[in-house]
Amino acid sequence: MKRTGQENKKVANLKEVSVETDRRELFWIKGKRQELEVYRVPTKFLYFNIENGRYADKMVQLREDNLGVEIDPRQDKWKNSIWKMLKGEYFGTERDVEPFNKLRDDLVGRTQLRPGVVLFDGGVLDGNRRLAAMLQLQVTEKNPSRFEYLDAVILDADVGPEDRWRIEAGVQIGRDEKHPYSPINELLKIQEGLFLFKGKTSPEKEISRVIYGISEEEVKRDVLKIRLINEYLDFIGKTKAYNEVGEQKIIERFEEAIQTLEQAKKRGTSAPEIAKLKLTLFAIIRDKLMTNWEMREIRTAMGKGKTGKGKNEKALVQLLEIGAKPQKLKEALSTKASISPVHSKHDEITRSFIDKMDAQEKADKPLELANKANTHLNQLLNTLTEGKFSHTSDSMQKLEQLPNVLREVIDVAKKCFLKTADLRKKKSTASTKKLEQGKLF
Repeated sequence: MKRTGQENKKVANLKEVSVETDRRELFWIKGKRQELEVYRVPTKFLYFNIENGRYADKMVQLREDNLGVEIDPRQDKWKNSIWKMLKGEYFGTERDVEPFNKLRDDLVGRTQLRPGVVLFDGGVLDGNRRLAAMLQLQVTEKNPSRFEYLDAVILDADVGPEDRWRIEAGVQIGRDEKHPYSPINELLKIQEGLFLFKGKTSPEKEISRVIYGISEEEVKRDVLKIRLINEYLDFIGKTKAYNEVGEQKIIERFEEAIQTLEQAKKRGTSAPEIAKLKLTLFAIIRDKLMTNWEMREIRTAMGKGKTGKGKNEKALVQLLEIGAKPQKLKEALSTKASISPVHSKHDEITRSFIDKMDAQEKADKPLELANKANTHLNQLLNTLTEGKFSHTSDSMQKLEQLPNVLREVIDVAKKCFLKTADLRKKKSTASTKKLEQGKLF
């Protein structure tokens, strides 16, 4: 791979080496509307700035991969690493390949249409991916000089952190944005806003005023999410490792977890039980034991309101055994290996819970339940006949427990058979009485 060139050149005043255009952009700075000039800024004076904003999780990942090392994005080594990340060529950033290629092709076909925003020292506040695409085009296109400039507004040195946050969040997170933040980076931006506006009466309201299309209530929900994520990362021993929870599916599981915890509080669940529930949810999220849809069954089992009865409270009690021993669970979840005896046990518990909830849902369909049981037993017979199971010591130990389970199955099957015969007899007796009374016509 070709390198991006020399380390970024430094300049006292970025405006002096840039060319002013006839374009203007409106921003809210220092409590008033300001019209700022758009410049043609030489890319050689710019550096990637992904500390906060759309690509904050990438800086987290870069730090995780280089523990104890100072990362200066102005240095050629780190500039190239971040460049690879933005192109989707760095491990774990593969999902960025498609948006990068689309942007690169758009720049070739139509040139840059929307100006970016850069800091006075050359750090890119908005336009990091565009800068990455231009650096790529400088080494691949026949006319590289065409891509040696980034159209951008240049912020003065006296523009403070709060105004920078307002500009970055307002420009990038708004719901009408063409390439929105990833879910985790949107949450991190909101977390940053909470810190900046902590002196305000309602930080959530301030944030919603800046971010187009996101209501104050949505911000409040996002605050709950990022707080639960922080608590989760602390518990599994990966504080601030936000790259661990960057996938959309993982964020969706946290959304389900919040709703479940809130429902438990509304039911008047005790603090120890809520703590157990939270740790169980952490294990489910960490080891992906349930989909977000399956996690909803926890609320179904729990029931709504203080007097509402859940559909399967016994199954819920068994599920919450996962979070019954905090220290052991913490040790299990802080290890890298997801396949372990503890994980296998948790997987068994969650599968059992889901099966019981499924059976509960089909409670008014006895034939469907019987057919499902028959299918499972036939599959078990096939597995045992052909030896299609793991022969590890753990599996063989579980195999020794199978006879006891099967005796219980036989006993339950007999009871079901007798109960069915009894119901049929009662129905037949009732039909005879109706016939005698002339009520069948």
